[in-house]
This record gives sequence, C-alpha cells and structure tokens, in this order.
Amino acid sequence: MAFAALIAAYQEADDGEAGLRALLPMAGRSLLENQVRRAITAGASHVVILVERVPAALSAAIDRLKRDGIAVNLARDPMAAADYFHPEEHVLLVADGLVAAPDCFEAMAARVAPTLLVVADTPENEDFERVDADHRWAGLALTDVDAVSTTAAMLGDWDLQSTLMRRIVQGGADFLPVDGDSGVVIDASEAVVLAEHSGRSRDAGHSMLERNSLQAGSWPERFIYAPVTSRIAPLLLDRRVEPIWLRVAAIALTIGGAAAFWWGWLWTGFVLLLLAGPLDAIAARIDLARLRDYDGGWEIRFAKGISQGLAILALGRFAMVTSGELAYFIASVVALAILILANREMYVLRKSLDGEHRALPWFIDGNAAIWLIVPFAASGFWFFWPAAVAIYAAISLFFMQNMLKEAIRRRD
Repeated sequence: MAFAALIAAYQEADDGEAGLRALLPMAGRSLLENQVRRAITAGASHVVILVERVPAALSAAIDRLKRDGIAVNLARDPMAAADYFHPEEHVLLVADGLVAAPDCFEAMAARVAPTLLVVADTPENEDFERVDADHRWAGLALTDVDAVSTTAAMLGDWDLQSTLMRRIVQGGADFLPVDGDSGVVIDASEAVVLAEHSGRSRDAGHSMLERNSLQAGSWPERFIYAPVTSRIAPLLLDRRVEPIWLRVAAIALTIGGAAAFWWGWLWTGFVLLLLAGPLDAIAARIDLARLRDYDGGWEIRFAKGISQGLAILALGRFAMVTSGELAYFIASVVALAILILANREMYVLRKSLDGEHRALPWFIDGNAAIWLIVPFAASGFWFFWPAAVAIYAAISLFFMQNMLKEAIRRRD
C-alpha cells in the first residue's frame, strides 16, 4: 500500500550547536535530509515534517530537497500535519533525531499497519523509549491516517511522536525487531541510532560512509580508487565540500588529457586522465553518504562520457598524423562507437538483473577504457590503445547481450 512519511523535527539538540536535532550535521548535510531521503528511497510518496519553528538552516535543507524533486511539506502543528495525508495511505512515523539503516526503512515499508520497529530492552539501547518489559521503540512506526488524526485531536501539551507511538501499541501493533533471528538487518551495529548531539550525528555519517560501498562501478573504481576514496572522502564529508565541483574538476582533467593527446604530449595526457578517476570516485562516495545519485545525474554522466571519448579520439588522431595511417583514427572511432553501445547495454542489464552479478565489474566502461592505456604507455605502444579499447568493448558487449537474454528468459 502507498505510504507517506511523518518526521518529527522539533526537539532541541543536547549540545546546542545546531539548535534542533533535525539540523545536526551529518555527511555534510543535515540529519533531517538523511531521514527524508531514506523514506523516499524506501517508497514514500511524500514527506510531512512536523516543526515548531523554521530556522534558516531548516529552510535551506527543505530547499535542497525540493530542488531534487522530493515532495516535502512543513506542518506547524499535528492537526495541520494530518491534513497533508490521503485518507487511504499509511503513515511512516520517523522519530526526531533517528538515523536508521536503509534495511529498516525498507522492511517497515513492506509491512501492514500497525507495525512498530523495536530493539531489545538492554543497557546499550537505553536511549530508545521503552515499549514494554522486553522492547524499546527503534524510532520507526507504521500507522494509518485515522490514528494520526485522532492522536492530533486529543494531543494537548503531550509529545506527538511518543503519544502516537503509544496509541499504535495500544492498537495491537506487530513488533518488528531490528536484529535477532527475525530481525531486519544482519549486522545490527549502529543500524539504529538516536542522535542527540553533533558528535553522534557525525559518527553516524561516517559509519554510513563505511557501510555504503560503491557496488555499481567497474574494476578501477572497486580495486584502484577504493583505497584512495576510503581515506579522503571521510575528510571531506563534514567540510560541506560539494561533490559537483570534484566532478567538474575530474571532467576538466579528462578534457585536459584529451588536449594533451591532441598535441602529442602523451605522458601529460596519461597523468591527467588517471588523476580524473579518483576525483570522480571521491565525489561518488560523498554522494552515496548523502543518499544522492552516485553518478551525479545524467548531465555529469554525459559530460564525463564526452570527455573520455574525446581522449580516445585525440590519441587516434595523433597516431594518424604521426604515422600517416588512417587506420589508427578509424580504430578510435570504432572503439568509441562500441563503447557507447556497451555502456547502454550495461544500463539495461543492471535494470534487468535481480542483484549484482560478479562479472559486471569486469566489463568495460569509461574508467576501464582509460586504465587500459597503462600497459600500452608502459611498453611504448601508445597507438594501439584505441584498438584495444574496441576489442575490450566488443567482448564486453557480447557477454552482456548474452547475460541480458538469459535474464529476460528467466523473468519470462
């Protein structure tokens, strides 16, 4: 069933650095933005944020979410919040200051109301509100609009999220444990955290960065860039560095490498091309931690592909001018054409597969094509790089087409 999210954002942080818990720093953004994006990723159609005041930082966070196309509404009181929901939809209540793993949101989204996410009543979970003798509320609850409206009408001076949670329990809610034999996560360590001060929210952001490994990239991203990104990305995460500028710098380096190839400065182009990849990978890791598109959107993908294609064509052109053999430039054109086809096939294949296939990282993409130049540069056979890219792309395309046929056959 369709559901929306109701996020409480009115409690004050303990250390006063951000004012509200919702505005505590996390992955270079606010904790509230993480909650909204988690809910939307899990399938929420829209999000209602219950506030008592709207500081400038909160307005800025809402503006960033809306720029990304996320439907967000602010409500100043519980009755106004209830009015934003459709009578037939479920409501996912998110506790103020909660940081939860994506598995928790997805598991709750798949349940039927009323359901409560719970943790065991143990000393390490004492920050969570007690539900009964054995359980504490883990910050997520699924209910219906009637429960929200009825609770809002009788609330008075009581706290909405606590009162609504109690009402859900009294309505015979199912308990969904975070961990254990029937839990929603395998590793419950920091799967749910109540961030009451900036130190805890920053730690949660770093933990999320460690949990989020880039699983959609090719072998250079996984095995060459990973040691670099794992060290540098955390340093940039809390400094509000915008990934877009890292991506622009990576594209500029790639274009610079293409220009160097055009003029025959082979080693300069080689260095510039290899430096571009880690910058883009760092940006991807930061975007993953902020729950945004790790590729940076279609505009970035397009510009990145164009710049990498220019590098292949530029070397092919220089090889043709230097040797007088048109075949070198033709090889670069063929390589670029097959590479485009292979990238499109990869896009379709990822959508068709149920999960990640172990062969996918070894197929070609722009980064793999760039790193293929290394053995040819080391041996001095620069001019054969475009032909090698064409062969690698053709082999990848062949296997991807066969995998796609098999995936379609199994689905049918």
